[in-house]
Amino acid sequence: MAHDQVVQPSNHVVRQALRSDVGTVARVLAEAFDADPMMRFVVPSTRYRKRLTALFAFETLLSPQGSWVAVADGEIAGAALWGLPGARPPGFWPTLRYSRYLLRAFGTGLPAALRSFRVIEDAHPASPPHWYLQTLGVARPGRGVGGALLRDGLARADAQGLPAYLESSAPENVAIYERYGFRPAREIVLPGGPTLTAMWREPVRGGQ
Repeated sequence: MAHDQVVQPSNHVVRQALRSDVGTVARVLAEAFDADPMMRFVVPSTRYRKRLTALFAFETLLSPQGSWVAVADGEIAGAALWGLPGARPPGFWPTLRYSRYLLRAFGTGLPAALRSFRVIEDAHPASPPHWYLQTLGVARPGRGVGGALLRDGLARADAQGLPAYLESSAPENVAIYERYGFRPAREIVLPGGPTLTAMWREPVRGGQ
């Protein structure tokens, strides 16, 4: 599926992200996650926003087929990064190619950050195949952008008859995801840090 567009209600257009969108996607996600408990825990506070932007640039570059953006009034207003079922991990060379972004994000704090990410990864269900919502964020909440992105991704999962999975690092978002069919599956406790809620959603026949 190459850069297809899905027009949502409320005049949002959701499409796959282009390589030229990476900088904008990273900035939008950094704005959205500025106060996120997990990001505040793993990303050093010095030059925090720049570090967070570098981290999201890294994540977007490593998932070109799973990155979608919502365009509102001609501007990218939000983004969703999905891990696609059956997709292979990025591998050594792509990770090495973009490792400078990780170093910009964490500096000497990289080993500690990787330990936290490993805890989250170890809790990730290995089966059955599923869509994994790694990141979803909008620059300005309240315009329906997040809902448009979420509906778009879940419609794709439903069309394949596949479940979806996410970790919510913000407790107030759990109820929002429940409205889209997700259910809490377990808690993931980061040593010395916040607790995340792992959530699972079974596919809906015939769409939502």
